[in-house]
Amino acid sequence: MTATASADSPFADAWARIESRVSVTPSLREIWQPNPGPQEAATASDTYEVLYGGAAFGGKSEWLLHDGLKQIDKSNYKALLLRRTFPELRELIDRSMAIFPQLGGVWNEQAKRWTFPSGATYQMGYCESYPDVMQYQGQQFAWIGYDELGQCSEERIWTYLMSRNRAPYAGIDSYMRASANPGGPGHAWLKRRFVNVCRPDGTPVHEISGTRAFFQAFMSDNKIGMALDPGYERRLDALPETERAWLKNGDWNAGAGMGLSELQRSKHLIDKFEVPKHWTMFGAFDWGYNHPFAYGLFAADEDGNVYLVETVQGRRLQPDQSAHRCSDASPGYDVRKLSFTAAGHDCWADRRARGELVPTIAEQFYELGITIDKAHLSRLSGVQNFRRYLTWKDPEGKEFVPRFRIFDTPTNRLVFDCLESRVCDPDNIEDILKTDANESGEGGDDLYDMVRYGLASRPLNATPVQEAMKRNPNQDEFADLDEYATNTGNFMQFGTWI
Repeated sequence: MTATASADSPFADAWARIESRVSVTPSLREIWQPNPGPQEAATASDTYEVLYGGAAFGGKSEWLLHDGLKQIDKSNYKALLLRRTFPELRELIDRSMAIFPQLGGVWNEQAKRWTFPSGATYQMGYCESYPDVMQYQGQQFAWIGYDELGQCSEERIWTYLMSRNRAPYAGIDSYMRASANPGGPGHAWLKRRFVNVCRPDGTPVHEISGTRAFFQAFMSDNKIGMALDPGYERRLDALPETERAWLKNGDWNAGAGMGLSELQRSKHLIDKFEVPKHWTMFGAFDWGYNHPFAYGLFAADEDGNVYLVETVQGRRLQPDQSAHRCSDASPGYDVRKLSFTAAGHDCWADRRARGELVPTIAEQFYELGITIDKAHLSRLSGVQNFRRYLTWKDPEGKEFVPRFRIFDTPTNRLVFDCLESRVCDPDNIEDILKTDANESGEGGDDLYDMVRYGLASRPLNATPVQEAMKRNPNQDEFADLDEYATNTGNFMQFGTWI
């Protein structure tokens, strides 16, 4: 919020502290004073990449709007402020109408751009998807801000914007800035990129892309706003528990595993033990080249309880290299002798080159002695089946041992972290949001898909399939095994019917 500073005001020394760290347009301090605490600290930060994230009403958007003004006295300075859509940006545009003219800014409605007396420009834009971000290809901005970055589901949008962030002029500094609330489509990658690696006080960490910092926002930081609307906090109290934790408390850990809410570290991550020889051993495989492939070795006991024994990932490997990597993940178990390995259907996709039919991934695996079977791909039935396996208490609250558990190994911990970060698809609340790995192969839902394939191959309601097969043993009349499952209303275990 905007405040007027007096000699005894908590704002009085804010700009002195800020200007000791970064270059600031002198006239900006006359029209805006940052709140003491995270907002002031974020304004003073000279860290290259900053996320100011947390509770609603913490002053994040106000900070972002003004932070882009700090260098407008320099003629070659260009700023770009984004939101997901233009309608969502309208509030910030309206706010700029009351502030920017005081700094000599002139608004161009068609271009959605402010121009200041120095010649500096401040562009307002939108960016919801990766095709949207390509509209900025070939452009450069010294300062790029994205308000409510948590609504952006793809990390690659942010990293591409970083490629547009440059200032090849003396005296101009380059910065990336963003605000966000927890719980949006981008929750998982923002938490991984900023919250998990940075302290909440803005202490910078050093990454390949430059310095990075995270400032935790709380409602209590915005004392002026809270005084003007004291009822807002009570309205947030009326929200469901998880949303209240996100918006009122700014809690990035609330709703962990919200897409798989049954998941609990204390229930599902267990110490590794020697698997009995007579248990059923099987695998699951999610193919990838530019994005990582994921392979899991599973074991099932006499009662149908399933354990993830070990996991392996790899990237940019040829099929034979992937197969050998899978073998390395299962010492003591020959992947060629597993009961079955359920794999995504892209392993059977024809690859045509120069008019010739290139062997599929499945065919190349078969040549190496590894037979893979088509996984059950239905996302909705797959996630429901997943949740049944994770369940550990009945409707009355009585606890029992879940049907799926994960051996505590270094690679399996990556699986658990992936499962824990899954969120519901905002367009289909019954499904898990589809996410892709970034350019470095980090993030994405490949590990989740792998486990989903594995669990879908041994569903809890397997007995009806056996009965259905007795009634109609010739499943070949169906186009594929997924169609068989759809038409019979049942599932199957690949390799053997149960």
